Amino acid sequence: MRFDLYLESGPQRRRTWIYVPGLPGCSAVSSTSDLALEAAAAAIRVRMEFLQAHGETVESFEPLELNIAEHVIERKFAGFGQQFFAPDMEPLGANEVPRLLRWAGWSREELIAAARGQRIPLLEKPAAGGRSAAGILSHAAGAEWAYVSATLGTLPGAGAATTAIEAAGEEPWVALAAEREVVMRRLGALSAEDLARVVEKGGRPHWTVRRMFRRLLEHEWEHVMELRARL
Repeated sequence: MRFDLYLESGPQRRRTWIYVPGLPGCSAVSSTSDLALEAAAAAIRVRMEFLQAHGETVESFEPLELNIAEHVIERKFAGFGQQFFAPDMEPLGANEVPRLLRWAGWSREELIAAARGQRIPLLEKPAAGGRSAAGILSHAAGAEWAYVSATLGTLPGAGAATTAIEAAGEEPWVALAAEREVVMRRLGALSAEDLARVVEKGGRPHWTVRRMFRRLLEHEWEHVMELRARL
């Protein structure tokens, strides 16, 4: 199966990120472009296996054919998921939304499972550095509110939702469920106008509903993999 890859090489962190818009939620990162391409192949396989495990019907994807469709290197903040790619402008059909919502539900299940499986308290930072698991959960929740609000207009309650998650300490599950319910309710009510929306920044397209779903799924999956790696 052929997959078009979209690369960002970030000068600040000296990393290359790879996104696979044709497989929403799939991304990879490494210290060089060559290593990132290797990581992308592995990430595609993991993502497809994840979908199969949850009962999604997927085509046979082996052997993989990887095509570099675009490689952005000139952006000052490249490598932070800020780049807008041509596929993000493709209109998102209403028939695609239920599938993307299913995928979002499954990835949230995986995020929670990975957090529950941690060997140290959720509030404790790992010895190797980085956010605590509780911090990752709050960050993931806040990010998806930001993506939705940037695309569809401010979704009220973001501060209260993330504050509730943070305040819950070692038991954030109820607060996480409440936060996700609000987000999914809004995404389940997308109108034709929403699906056609193009939000510009600096006179250029910056957000569409397709890009919003792409980043929402990518970002959460990145943290699923981060928490899994700690196990």
